[in-house]
Amino acid sequence: MKTVLRLAAFAAVPLLLATGAQAAEKRMVTFDSASPEARQLTGAGLTFVFTKSLLGAPKVLAVRATAVPVGIIPKPSRDGAVNRELDRLMGEDGGRGELFQIDPDAAEGKVMIKAFCPGSTRGWLAVSDLTSHRGLRVYAFGDNPSGGALRICARMDFAFRGEWRMPGVPGIDPTKAVFKADYGYPGS
Repeated sequence: MKTVLRLAAFAAVPLLLATGAQAAEKRMVTFDSASPEARQLTGAGLTFVFTKSLLGAPKVLAVRATAVPVGIIPKPSRDGAVNRELDRLMGEDGGRGELFQIDPDAAEGKVMIKAFCPGSTRGWLAVSDLTSHRGLRVYAFGDNPSGGALRICARMDFAFRGEWRMPGVPGIDPTKAVFKADYGYPGS
């Protein structure tokens, strides 16, 4: 009887792991600006909406300036040549974290590119590990206004502030609720 129970338990483990890996939960974390450059470019800091499955890496769904209604929906950077150049520009931090492209046509992408990299029309972010509950480093990159190679525009450091409960607005995707102009204000 014990053997049958053990076999049943071992057979259930892969099913539980597969189910947990697919059931990603939306989460939201905020980081306060810690470096002068972060304070200058983001004000209070950044808030990230992401999913994290049981076995997978976090998937960033949205990045928002914490104190003002400016945010982006980043896309993972899939261009190998661009990613290698961004890693090279980061020096010892290269290859750590995730690389994202800022879509200038989605949400406030143009605003964020202009804020982080004046003169650039294309932008990228490199974000270190979100779930570590430690400090966060974010690099901002842009294309060179005079043509040629990509450039590093900012290296910002942030201190972990907290993980927040996703807003429960009936009928609205929580990610969209985070982008509402009045998000976080009383009565919103």
